[in-house]
Amino acid sequence: MGERIGEAPHTLAAPDTGTCTPDAGGGPAERVAPSAASAATRHGNAAPAGIGLSTLRRRIRAGPRLALARACAAAPGLAVHDAMAGWGTDGLVLAGLGCVVHMSERVAAVHDLLRARVAETVAGVKGLGPVTTACEDARARWCGGTVFDVIYLDPMFGTQPRSAAPAKRMRALAALAGPTPDAELATLVVAARRCASSRVVVKRRVKAPALPGVGAPDWVVRGRSVRFEVYVASATGASSA
Repeated sequence: MGERIGEAPHTLAAPDTGTCTPDAGGGPAERVAPSAASAATRHGNAAPAGIGLSTLRRRIRAGPRLALARACAAAPGLAVHDAMAGWGTDGLVLAGLGCVVHMSERVAAVHDLLRARVAETVAGVKGLGPVTTACEDARARWCGGTVFDVIYLDPMFGTQPRSAAPAKRMRALAALAGPTPDAELATLVVAARRCASSRVVVKRRVKAPALPGVGAPDWVVRGRSVRFEVYVASATGASSA
């Protein structure tokens, strides 16, 4: 039986040395060169790592009105895996709504900034649910048997539409992590559906094409600039493509 994420106190992963967990396919561990961390510093050190605390508090106060919250069915005690955490903004919002959140980030330089941001948020925002982070490929966590109600996939988008200049924090993340191709994201969706106990939620641009090879989502929750595709977990009776 897999390990269940429970009401544990906030913890942070051990200090990272720049090397992440090998991926589930047994490939070599990903190592980020010192230049990647330097790139983060050039983009403003920890400053661009997500929105500020005041904006985060406003999003949390919006509660169930948020498209993210509706897509994930956010509720106190819900175990959520923010499997492509980046700066961790959405995971922190879900924690603010009482969810128990584990964040996976496979790029070591990004994870260093994520850990610092989580610590700052825990200190500055009251009432967060438990939050943990790890520098790892999310698939390794799934293969390890940890059980999550919701697996949340928030990929780094590719080229921005001409009318939308990316925010500084997103330019910094793109410089470190790079975009996730749709084919890779589709593979993650299929794997995640086999591991989540309730659903898989995928964040996409509003006008992004359908993901290849996964079939239509069970339902979609739309925001102004993004949509959240919801796929019922295979274990609950839905069949993955």
